[in-house]
Amino acid sequence: MAPTKTPALVGHRGWPARYPENTLEGFAAAVGAGARWLECDVQVSADGVPFVCHDLSLKRTAGIDREITEIPAAELISVTVGEGPRFGERYAEVKLTPLTALIGWLETQPQVTLFVEIKRQSLRHFGSASVVRSVLSACQAALKQCVIISFDHVCLSLARTQGAAVIGWATEEFPPEIHHLVYTLDPDYLFTSDERFADVHNALNGPWQWVVYQTQDPQRAMQLAAQGADLVETNDIGAMLRSPEFAPP
Repeated sequence: MAPTKTPALVGHRGWPARYPENTLEGFAAAVGAGARWLECDVQVSADGVPFVCHDLSLKRTAGIDREITEIPAAELISVTVGEGPRFGERYAEVKLTPLTALIGWLETQPQVTLFVEIKRQSLRHFGSASVVRSVLSACQAALKQCVIISFDHVCLSLARTQGAAVIGWATEEFPPEIHHLVYTLDPDYLFTSDERFADVHNALNGPWQWVVYQTQDPQRAMQLAAQGADLVETNDIGAMLRSPEFAPP
């Protein structure tokens, strides 16, 4: 009988089940719990500075009904993103994180690999060339620990030409030209959702590693691994790593 494959777990936006998402506090806690793979999201300020943020709007995390692409970095660095509706005042002082600050912390964690997702809203607002350039510049100090990822394959092609040695393409659609796009781009990682994994995995054979987003169920993560997933993202990295399926023997 073949041994059971155990996937690597990725802290999706840090540890958002316990901490505000995409914050230094959440990433540090995830690593403290044993995470060795993390994923963050990047949006860009009005003056071209990358910040660690998923949504275009700051409404959900900061309670500010404004778009990050319209606010200069000098103003953004004082924005708190403690997710009051979820956590009350517990993280009221937690600030929005510039990507350079996260990369500075990453340098102190040589065992950690960070997936850096460039969000499409910023790419559309500023253009791929300038956004990719600013993100790679921010990552430079720990670029060997970073995997640049995006749902935008053009952005990833640019990242490769600008020095990103490792890239990952995320797909939520299945257009007719996907085979051509994937084999032309030849990413190191392919990301897809739990719901679509079986279909996408069956359709696209290649040397890339498969990353599935996301589940809080250890048994489901093991099922995905049995189907071919190499890494599985989760919002509750600490609980997942403590589960019997992932606890050290």
